[in-house]
Amino acid sequence: MDSTFTSAIRQKVSDLMDASSEFESTNSDGFINQIERGCTCFGMFSNAILLPMILFRSPSDIGVYKFLMMYIALFELFFGWLELMTVPQLFTQGSAFIITVDPDNAVLPDSALQISLLIYCGSFATSLAIFGVQFAYRYQVLQGNTTWTAYSLVNFTFWGGIPLLVAMLWTLSCWIFLGRNDYVDMVMRQDYFPSNLENKTIGFVGIYFYPKLENGMTVINWNSFIGMALCTCILFGSETLMVYFAVRSYLITKTLMASTCSPNFRKLQWQLFYALVFQTVIPILFMQIPLSIIYLTLFLNISTPFFGNLQATTISFYLATDALPTIFIIKPYRETVFGYLKCCKKISPESRVGTETAISMNEITSRYAVS
Repeated sequence: MDSTFTSAIRQKVSDLMDASSEFESTNSDGFINQIERGCTCFGMFSNAILLPMILFRSPSDIGVYKFLMMYIALFELFFGWLELMTVPQLFTQGSAFIITVDPDNAVLPDSALQISLLIYCGSFATSLAIFGVQFAYRYQVLQGNTTWTAYSLVNFTFWGGIPLLVAMLWTLSCWIFLGRNDYVDMVMRQDYFPSNLENKTIGFVGIYFYPKLENGMTVINWNSFIGMALCTCILFGSETLMVYFAVRSYLITKTLMASTCSPNFRKLQWQLFYALVFQTVIPILFMQIPLSIIYLTLFLNISTPFFGNLQATTISFYLATDALPTIFIIKPYRETVFGYLKCCKKISPESRVGTETAISMNEITSRYAVS
């Protein structure tokens, strides 16, 4: 009887420890999810501030380039909104990388989950390709090639359409080769998979290089290899073009120091170049490098859930920070923001003497703008 009682006590303690561990894991995941959502919302707020400054406070020398900057800000607003609506979950284990949208977490209807996840994957590719396009456009501007940079519907369609074409190719690759199949269903039935989604209508994109069959045999999933190869070619193709035009733009911008252009024009070109460099480094740091690490660990069959969680977090960091270089490096935008903050401090209740100290937004922007 003592033995039975002792066994029951041990079982009870074990159950309590398992429940405590599960509770701590749930709380930790919930806290991380809150950080990710907060970063996404902050990024959307930053781009919402940046948009009117690009439209109304851009120096005249910036020309048509401001519309390409607005294009990027609008895209990042859309990317952030899509992440909030879908709440994608990234899971990595061994040679499996699965992205799902749980209908219990998503705001969108069940019928839209799959297409929204495919668009989300395409947006991931666009975020990397869009800066290569921006460097290519900057290079044409510095070369004085007005045929490619003049304000026209054809040029806007060309420059704005390239990132969308990259997104479409990436999305098609995911749809054709990385859809749900028997191999990835085996992963989703495992105990280590974090969610019970097998019988739900979900959004799904997945890679599983070396599935292990029920008889213990390991096979190669060629669809996953083909899909990843296509995505990798698209990724490195856009990155190669970006590096090429970035170097060429730097060399031309450097020659402006010895040119007869006005000092304000030369300063503006350097500000635009450095802002673009930092804006490009951010998605490479927070998106391409983590994704490359995931691909490597999948190929070696050594991935763990840590890498999927890392990628999910760094995507939100990208959305939170990518607008900041443009805001704080380009002088008219920086001075507008700082001027507004100074005036807010002046009219705070602690320092306000009378209503005459209040300053309108129009006065702020006109005071700190650079012509």
